[in-house]
Amino acid sequence: MKLFTTLLLAMLGALAVYAARRRIMYALRVGAILYVVLLFGRLLVSGLSMADRWEDLIVPVFLLLLAWLALWFFSTAYAERREKQKRLRSASGAGRPAR
Repeated sequence: MKLFTTLLLAMLGALAVYAARRRIMYALRVGAILYVVLLFGRLLVSGLSMADRWEDLIVPVFLLLLAWLALWFFSTAYAERREKQKRLRSASGAGRPAR
């Protein structure tokens, strides 16, 4: 149930950003960041209440760290590739209007 309430709070945050800015990609990014922050916050709060079971906390944190590193690597590689394509396109003159 905590997963659904966390997802609901992140979606409400993204909806509020979309209502304020009217930019869907910005709202999706904010919602994703808000979801991750809420997950870590709930993990921290629940971790403090289970001080005798830290071994149950290590594996999820490690898996989330690995997932974050993989997503960070692929997203930065994609952004660099897209930027490189934009530079090549503008350098080749493909974007110039016809005379």
